[in-house]
Amino acid sequence: MLLLERISTLITPEASQGEEGHLPRASGEAMGNLRVIRNGAVAIEGKSIIAVGSSDELKEAFADAERIDCSGKTLLPGFVDSHTHIVFAGNRANEFAMRLRGVTYQEIYEAGGGIRSTMNSVREASLEEIVETARPLVQSAFRHGTTTIEAKSGYGLDTASELKLLEAIQVLDQEEAPTLVPTFLGAHAFPPEFAHDREGYVHLLIDEMIPEVARQGLAEYCDVFTDEGYFTVEESERIVAAGAEHGMKARVHADELADVSAASMAARVEAVSADHLLMISDKGIADMKEAGVIATLLPGTAFYLNLPYAPARRLIEAGLPIALATDCNPGTNMCENMGITLALACMGMRMTIEEAITASTLNGAAALDRSDNIGMIVPGMNADLTVFSTPDYPDILYHYGVNQVVMVVKEGTVVEFS
Repeated sequence: MLLLERISTLITPEASQGEEGHLPRASGEAMGNLRVIRNGAVAIEGKSIIAVGSSDELKEAFADAERIDCSGKTLLPGFVDSHTHIVFAGNRANEFAMRLRGVTYQEIYEAGGGIRSTMNSVREASLEEIVETARPLVQSAFRHGTTTIEAKSGYGLDTASELKLLEAIQVLDQEEAPTLVPTFLGAHAFPPEFAHDREGYVHLLIDEMIPEVARQGLAEYCDVFTDEGYFTVEESERIVAAGAEHGMKARVHADELADVSAASMAARVEAVSADHLLMISDKGIADMKEAGVIATLLPGTAFYLNLPYAPARRLIEAGLPIALATDCNPGTNMCENMGITLALACMGMRMTIEEAITASTLNGAAALDRSDNIGMIVPGMNADLTVFSTPDYPDILYHYGVNQVVMVVKEGTVVEFS
């Protein structure tokens, strides 16, 4: 039994009412609703939260518990980073320098860089090398308060290499503190050997890769990059349909570079989440809302690429539930820090601090179908918690760019940082 007590500010999002048919989430005005408890306390038994309230209320009921004094600190649910490419090999710092000289992302890709550059590194690397490249990123994300990380394949683009990436995700999930949620993204780009045979690669995905990933139980989700220059809506629907036939739920990279109606396609295939959405149309917004698709926004990528931000205010006002994620990846946002993501969401997309907290905890959990276990600080939830050195929650974003996390609790296990 453990009692975190004398918490200066305890914050938890609250789910919207009337969301029948969906796991807990918050949309519209409810995204700004936080339960705030001053001088708060949380009681933990095993991996679970068993009581939440004021320190005065809980101190006698849990008099025999081990106690941790959190005076002067703020407590949030652990961050849920619901879109990353955090497992890869190689380094693309040179491409970052090229973009600063005016070369576009698409020009770099067409010249053999971008995803293809990382693909070559992944194909040449061993499983152990991939694990050891990703390990410090996963550990750093945890030190910055992230307790659950979605991790995609997508940098192998052949069967053996995609399996190798998913195996690396599995190893890291077993060996590191955060939970890693695996997503198969073989449909990230067309590899050079299929540059003139798109249909051949789609068949490889459907007939070989997806069945083998499913046979080995390596992925929970099937994702596809549906955008201008990548996979068409028709190709994407076939790929995620094959994933569904093999037990994988759908996620979609949608309408980042152009409006290709990927958001509407995500609604048709009942994707759990559609991500990026910089160029989403009004119809796409309406279709996603009707289908209950989470809109996962990645402000770090827009910032990194100097692109317009996704229209967060328009999406929130339309009633879409918004999640925030880093999109940590070697080419378009080399950042695993969810605190920076929240700051960019507020300063670049005009989200409020309260909305950003909800989007990075409860709605991030909903984007991974886990908001019945994580994302809120309520009895019955997993004890995934992050403690910040500041006494009130606005300071977390007000003083941005530094790590204010001093403690993370993962499924009841406490890890303190100096």
